Amino acid sequence: MKLSILIPAYNEEGSIAEILKEIESVDLIGVGIKEKEVILIDDGSTDRTVENARLALPSIKVIYHSKNLGKGAAVISGLSYAKGDIIIIQDADLEYHPLLYPILLAPILSGKTHVVYGSRFLDGHRPKGMRLPYFLANRFGTALINILLGTRLTDSMTCFKIFKKNVLEGVSLSNKGFGIDAELTIKIVKKGYKIEEVPIPYKARTFKEGKKFHPICSLNVLWAIIKYSI
Repeated sequence: MKLSILIPAYNEEGSIAEILKEIESVDLIGVGIKEKEVILIDDGSTDRTVENARLALPSIKVIYHSKNLGKGAAVISGLSYAKGDIIIIQDADLEYHPLLYPILLAPILSGKTHVVYGSRFLDGHRPKGMRLPYFLANRFGTALINILLGTRLTDSMTCFKIFKKNVLEGVSLSNKGFGIDAELTIKIVKKGYKIEEVPIPYKARTFKEGKKFHPICSLNVLWAIIKYSI
C-alpha cells in the first residue's frame, strides 16, 4: 500500500521543515503503509519554502507554479501527480499534525470507508485560537452542505482530507481557491461515498504567523457550495 502526501504551500518557509520532519517521524509501516511519496506543490512562493523543504527532506517531489494561483489550483496539480493508493492533503502550516496519520488512515485501511475527514468540530466546541467569525462561517458552510446534500458532517472544510485514489476517478475539479474543500466534499458525496469523520486536535494560527484564509475567501467557499451542489 502506497501513500501520497500532498502539501500545497505558499510562502511557508517558517513551518515547512517542521512539517516534513514530523511526516518522517510517523510510523506508517506499522499501520500497513509500505511506501510513501511526499509532494510539495509550491504555489508561487517568493521565500525559501522550497529550499527549506529540500534541506529537510531531500527525496521530496516538488511541483512548481510560476505564480500564486490559489490552494485549489495547488491541490489539483498535486492530485495529477499522485501515485499512491491513498492520498492525504496536508497543509504546510502547523495547524494540522502528521502525527495523526495513523488514526486518520485506520478507517480506510480496515475497509470501513473510502474517505476520512479530520474534524475540528466533532466535539461541538470551538477550537483553541479560532476566531468566532471563522468558527461560525465553518459551521454555516457545513450546515448548508448538509441541507443541500443530506449529509451529517461536522467539518466539511477541514484541510485534513484522506481518500483512496479511486474515489476521484472521473471527477473533474476546477475551483482554484479555498472553495476546493467544498468542491471535493460535494463531488465525493455525489459519487455516493460516505465520509467518515475522526476527531482531531487543532490550534488555529494567526495572520502574523502566516494564516492565508482571509474573510473575503469565504465568498469563494460559499459560491463553491452553491455552484457544485446544484
